[in-house]
Amino acid sequence: MAFKDTFRGDSAYSQIMTKVFDILWLSILSILCCIPLITIGTSLSSLYYVMLKLVRDEETTVTRNYFKAFKQNFLQSLPVTMILLVITGILAADFHILGQSDSQNASVIYGCCIVILLAAAAVFSYVFPLMARYQNTTRKIFENAARLAASHLWQTIVMTAVNLLPLGWFLISAETFAAIFWIWIFAGMGIQAFINSLIIRKIFDRLEAEK
Repeated sequence: MAFKDTFRGDSAYSQIMTKVFDILWLSILSILCCIPLITIGTSLSSLYYVMLKLVRDEETTVTRNYFKAFKQNFLQSLPVTMILLVITGILAADFHILGQSDSQNASVIYGCCIVILLAAAAVFSYVFPLMARYQNTTRKIFENAARLAASHLWQTIVMTAVNLLPLGWFLISAETFAAIFWIWIFAGMGIQAFINSLIIRKIFDRLEAEK
């Protein structure tokens, strides 16, 4: 009887497995919707829209809510996506050029680029959850993201580390990263968003309670 109860719809096991499936399915949806590049911001904000509901244990239809948020956030996310792509392109070009340079100042500039990368990653860790949760102008979203990143330092460090883990892993050991590449492609984004949402949920709840 106890074995049968394990697979009941309201059992702890079933609830955990349902949430795991939802996270993996959200990861796949987000990866597929990022392919056009111009929809990266929409895809990530939709991912956090649903993920924040999941970590609150709210009743939600994953696919329907994802594409509902996708439709609502598409226009708002376009400028954010363009900013993300420009920053990524500039930093990628800089790292490539500096990697081939023999200049004495290259290491200093390289360090500056790393600082910029970390700062951008920290701010963008909040940008997409803010877009998912609140309606605001692009400027205000970035201002609020920067303010949250600076005022919640330890949470920011953890989320930035989570978001940059694939890049760091690839740079440290491309061979081992290649071994789990496809697993990370179809599960990594959902896992990252889930961990981040657990942290961001508490920040948002505290801010909303204060207001």
